[in-house]
Amino acid sequence: MTSGSRKKRRNKRPSSRTVSPSTKAAKRTSLPPGLGKLQRDRRVAATKGIFIDASAESCFSLVASQLERRSQWDPVIIDVKPISKDRGCVGATSQVTLNIGGKKLESLATILRYHRCRSIGWVFNTRPKVREDWQLELYTRGTRASVTLAYEIGGWTIARFLYKVMLRRKMKQSLDKMLTQLKAVAEGIEHQTDEG
Repeated sequence: MTSGSRKKRRNKRPSSRTVSPSTKAAKRTSLPPGLGKLQRDRRVAATKGIFIDASAESCFSLVASQLERRSQWDPVIIDVKPISKDRGCVGATSQVTLNIGGKKLESLATILRYHRCRSIGWVFNTRPKVREDWQLELYTRGTRASVTLAYEIGGWTIARFLYKVMLRRKMKQSLDKMLTQLKAVAEGIEHQTDEG
């Protein structure tokens, strides 16, 4: 068998993944190729992190539930309507309204990555594309949560450059507010459970 025929065989494998938040298996979902990719030269991204005195389970359930119901701590996602029957798995979709840099955008959100209590990521795939990726690291006395918000902008090169500078500042402010509010809510829930 030649290396060329090995490559052909490898390419024939399905590119679907199954990840399930519960003990019962989710249905296999095939994602369209390139769904979560943003054009590098049109991308504005900001990343922030915060230490939260709460378990990874508490933090993850708050973050993952954003695409099922409106959360009070997230200033970016301002309205949510779940669409797919399967929720909390790769390929689950919701209709969302976003507030990006003061602009309201309607979009369809699709979960791209789902690793319970470790990471979750989704893309809002209506133009302009927005991608949100969460990472959770468990420590002895809490969890470090970090989020990357990436936004794809259009327009001419010079206008894009100026818009990137202004948008990045607004995105960082939104991320600061989002993480501070997530910390307050997660620690409040954690302390209520400790006392009860």
